[in-house]
Amino acid sequence: MISADARPRRLLEWREEDGRCVLLRPRFGTSRPGRWLAGLAGDPHYRIRLDEVGTLVWKACDGRTSLAEIARAMRAAFGDRVEPVDERLDRFVRRMLKGRMIAVAEPGGPD
Repeated sequence: MISADARPRRLLEWREEDGRCVLLRPRFGTSRPGRWLAGLAGDPHYRIRLDEVGTLVWKACDGRTSLAEIARAMRAAFGDRVEPVDERLDRFVRRMLKGRMIAVAEPGGPD
C-alpha cells in the first residue's frame, strides 16, 4: 500500500463537465512529433470521464493533500458507499500512477 502521508498531484489537463472531471490524455504523447500529430488530428485528446468518487479524489490530487486527508473526505462525502475506503483509494491511485496520470510524493522526499 502507498503511504497515507503521500501527496498525489495531477499530471494531466482536465475540465469539469456536469459536476464531474474529464481527464484529457494526449492521443500522441507530449513529445514534439506527438504535438505535431495532435495538431493534425481533429481531437488531440482521449477523454477519461470520472465518476463522482473519482472526481473528488482527482480534485484533491493537488500535491498538498495527503492520501489520509483524501480518505477522510471520501468518507465524509460518501459514507459506507466507499468502504473499504483505504483499499479503494489505493487501487485508484495505483491505476493513476500506472497510467502516468498522477505523481505521488512522499513527505520529506523528492517529487
